[in-house]
Amino acid sequence: MKIAPKLRAELEFIEEMLDRAEDSVDRTSRGNFRDLRDRLDDWAARVAVIGQVKAGKSTFLNAFLHQHDFLPSDVNPWTSVVTNIRINLADDPITGAKFEFFSEKDWEEIINGGTRIRELTEQLLPGFDTNVLRRQSEQMRARAQRRLGKYYHTLLGSSHEYDFLSPDLLKRYVCAGPGSDDGLEREALGRYAALTKSADVYMRLPEFQVPTIITDTPGVNDPFLVRDEFTCRSLDRSDVFVMVLSAHQPLTEVDIALIRILARQDNKDVLIFLNRIDELDDYATEVPRVMADVTRRLRQAISEIDFRIVAGSAYLADLTQRSDSQAAEARAELDSAELAQYLRSRFGHVPEDPIDRLLLASGLEEVKHVLSEVIDGGVGRQQLARIRGDLRAEISGMQFVTRRERDSLQMQIESIRSDVAEAAVEEMTAEIQATSVLRSTLETLVENAEGKIEAVLNRSWTSLETRLNGCIEAFVENQKTAFADFLRTAKIRSGTVPRSFETDTTMLQAALEREVTKCYEKSRAGIDVVLDNCIHACRSTIQDHFDDPSSEITLCDMPHESFASTLTLAKRALRIDFVMERGWAFWRTPEVNIEKTIEALRLLAAEELRPAVDKILKAYSETQVERATAGISRVRVMVRMMEMTVRDRTLQLKQEKAELERIARDPVQQTRMANRIQSKMEVLERRLLNLSALESALSGINPAKPKTRAA
Repeated sequence: MKIAPKLRAELEFIEEMLDRAEDSVDRTSRGNFRDLRDRLDDWAARVAVIGQVKAGKSTFLNAFLHQHDFLPSDVNPWTSVVTNIRINLADDPITGAKFEFFSEKDWEEIINGGTRIRELTEQLLPGFDTNVLRRQSEQMRARAQRRLGKYYHTLLGSSHEYDFLSPDLLKRYVCAGPGSDDGLEREALGRYAALTKSADVYMRLPEFQVPTIITDTPGVNDPFLVRDEFTCRSLDRSDVFVMVLSAHQPLTEVDIALIRILARQDNKDVLIFLNRIDELDDYATEVPRVMADVTRRLRQAISEIDFRIVAGSAYLADLTQRSDSQAAEARAELDSAELAQYLRSRFGHVPEDPIDRLLLASGLEEVKHVLSEVIDGGVGRQQLARIRGDLRAEISGMQFVTRRERDSLQMQIESIRSDVAEAAVEEMTAEIQATSVLRSTLETLVENAEGKIEAVLNRSWTSLETRLNGCIEAFVENQKTAFADFLRTAKIRSGTVPRSFETDTTMLQAALEREVTKCYEKSRAGIDVVLDNCIHACRSTIQDHFDDPSSEITLCDMPHESFASTLTLAKRALRIDFVMERGWAFWRTPEVNIEKTIEALRLLAAEELRPAVDKILKAYSETQVERATAGISRVRVMVRMMEMTVRDRTLQLKQEKAELERIARDPVQQTRMANRIQSKMEVLERRLLNLSALESALSGINPAKPKTRAA
């Protein structure tokens, strides 16, 4: 089946609009579209396959890609490097691979952290201990040095590239291999794995209708936390996640924690593949029960997440693609009456062909169908919509410049006669000066808007910091009552004074998240008002001098309409030791000093929560800046319009002065010049017609049919 055909149509449409836009302007103006072209060429749907170690991720991907035993999937070796399968990317090789090695700087960054997902992982993933990660990272670096010997320093920061790729070659770079390095030969399994930073595998698969990068991850809940770290880093760069669960042990605490990380990522889509149903005792009964249980528990644990569940078996899918005798025997054994009953109850029919029966039960085609829908309607469409909006703005700016150039040529025709030539030159000179002043006015408006936006950002950041700290302070103060109730209950039950108290931070987290959401909505509204006022002020200024409203330069399809808080506290509970106070009679039972205990809790809360607050403030600020930058870039199209107009008119003025002096009293030359100018005007008129058609198409008015492009 075809994966993401609708998004391919959108991609081809924008590509054709870019082609036509570049064909419609002169060579000097094509640079305005270069950034959009680069962004479009670099775009790809990004899918990450994630889950616990040995959940069957690599087996699933092998079947999904119709590449039996391509990615390593045995118990040993296991995947230890994030592997990016780059499918149908225009600038990539048709086949082959590239393996990049860590540099010393990379090692330090792994050990010391630094990514947003690393922060989330520390907060959300059970058992993720930064100190253990640091120690294991050092061990991994030492292992690479032992294994590679004198080649270690030579390989740092470099890469290996191949025009071909085999499973055995891949295993040298992405498999952890055995625990000991003793006796390993030069070409042994996993020789380079400890030093490999990333693996890029190139493929051409016509089934994928858009460029797609599928990331195979090492997995989480690995005793070697470096692999947890590599997996979670890959989440930063992916838009769609296929989470592979085992039907035997679906939705463990680690699985829920990992999905919670995904839920915190803005505009990310989640597809859950419930793997290994072939190992269940009763398909027809067990599969619906397990799917219902996973759905219920996910809704309870993470109510805000949107997800789809598909049940199946990567093993069954793999069997349908193999032609060896062992696979044939396995297919015959699995093609049972129980399987037929499951297919009839789940899908309403049982295919006649045994291969089709196993394939349907595998869930592979259903995964492709759901993934196609998710890619077609997900974050990729939003990213392309932003490029479309930026293209509309650029085309609107080119229309303005072209109209000015056409008007200038009309003035040239009228000024060919010597008796009005001098006046025409003076008029053009005055217009250039006025346009230059207009450009400066627009630049001032944009600079003022940037200053106002910076003020909004600073106020918002400060306000959020104050509100978050206020939430923490209110939480601490509220513990006085909780302490008193706890002490009273403890004395009644045991007659003794407890030594410590554990306070639940769930309500505090909810309060912090509400403040983040509230502040972002207010800040985004403030930024949008400044941008909207700026764009209207610029448009009004232009209209005072030219009959051109530049209506297609808008703030539609801006990024980050909302901001989902990434703040989840590292600890769901804070444990505080009561501060005890003895009287002058030392034999008496010590009393709890509530005020001193509260002060101790205040210090503990500051120590535990400040890093999380700092992280959310940073992510919050970066999101606002990205939205503001996208808006300012749209507005600056107007400034660039004036710059191009001044440049073109100045050049024309110089040419016109020299030309008019040469043909001042030669009617024949004047006629020839008028004809040349008239021809240029006709070219500009056609250009305006083409740009107007592109503008209408990009606005959704009778869009042109996209051309066909090979996958």
